[in-house]
Amino acid sequence: MKYLLHLFSIFILLSVIGCSDETIHRTDSPVTRKKAMEKVDLALPSSASSIYYMNWYTGGMQGLERYTRFDVDPEELDAAVEAIIFKNNTTMSRSLAYPKSPLSSSRLSSPSDRFSPATWWNPGTVTRGYYRGHMDAYALQILVDLDNSRIYISESD
Repeated sequence: MKYLLHLFSIFILLSVIGCSDETIHRTDSPVTRKKAMEKVDLALPSSASSIYYMNWYTGGMQGLERYTRFDVDPEELDAAVEAIIFKNNTTMSRSLAYPKSPLSSSRLSSPSDRFSPATWWNPGTVTRGYYRGHMDAYALQILVDLDNSRIYISESD
């Protein structure tokens, strides 16, 4: 019995240690596509520019909070969104439908306080565009700004 209590104590200790592994990556000025690809696990189109990101991961409990914003050539806007959705569905081994919805359907979350300030994350200023998202864990919330040819993406667990 003493042996089992000892093993249980070790398991609890390792679980707590595993949960404390926290990583934050962010940029507060635009980066190149090449630089962003090192930290952002998205299918960024070749025309992606003015890329900003904030990523927070925690081990053990698998916490995740990610925000990405970038501009693309207007002709590539819809194809870029399709490629991002396809990659996420492929990576997660699923086939979530991401129907195109009006901006009023948007469920983009606001970054938590750990990211303050984040002046570049301003999807609330979009007046003409559409939303595509799903509420499953690790699913994407995508808001497309047609006036600026800009894509906002949030993801969480």
